[in-house]
Amino acid sequence: MSDLIQTVKDAYAAFGRGDVATILSMLAPDVSWELEAPAEISFAGIRKGPEAVKGFFQAIANDHGDLKLEINEWLSSADAVATFGRYKCTIKKTSKYVDAPVAHLFKFRDGRIVRFVDYTDTAAYLEGAQSSAAGR
Repeated sequence: MSDLIQTVKDAYAAFGRGDVATILSMLAPDVSWELEAPAEISFAGIRKGPEAVKGFFQAIANDHGDLKLEINEWLSSADAVATFGRYKCTIKKTSKYVDAPVAHLFKFRDGRIVRFVDYTDTAAYLEGAQSSAAGR
């Protein structure tokens, strides 16, 4: 197993523990943390720098309960790791369950994460955030 895969596994383990400080310590000062999605998704956006990345994790903590990230495939190159799996949670404001596929790209420079790109089924989060009274 490559060192980069182990770093990503360590980051996922920290996420599972709610240990954002450990994840932030793995980031390059100029990190770009990206999830392109509609503005209604609170954890979406392109964040620059570790301080801004905190907002990604804060939004998830505010909006999602019973989180479970399951990664079942790992690919690596000299400076990148791609992972594939599923992210499951309950949307706190509606109590709706979301089970969405995820693909993550981690790019590294000098052993630190310099870019993270999150690919997921954003429609699942939008649907989960809609109250039943929204008239779907």
